[in-house]
Amino acid sequence: METNRLRKLQQPCHIARLLKALVLDSDVLPPGAYEISDRSSVPRELRGIAARAAQKGQAWSCWSHTFRTWLFTGEMSLPLSRERGAPVLQVNRYTDGGLQDSAPWIPDRSGKWCRCDD
Repeated sequence: METNRLRKLQQPCHIARLLKALVLDSDVLPPGAYEISDRSSVPRELRGIAARAAQKGQAWSCWSHTFRTWLFTGEMSLPLSRERGAPVLQVNRYTDGGLQDSAPWIPDRSGKWCRCDD
């Protein structure tokens, strides 16, 4: 991918939109989960992680369903994006128990987000 295009995509507002699309378009949450967009409403265990992510220029997205909450943080991986020719997000998934998963994600040809497990 072009470096200039990637730099524009690296802006936090763009990363936040990509991260939200990834969460909504993949099967990482149960049906009926809803977004918590106000950081003060994020559970205390996850609020500090969201604040640190924001300080580092990363995007965050928090979701809840019944008694469970998930926090996703993401940033653009420039090396993987260049290599793959598409935006690649490095995404961390947290619960109140801490980090649960970390993986790069990329949109496929149809725009659906998929883990890069290779």
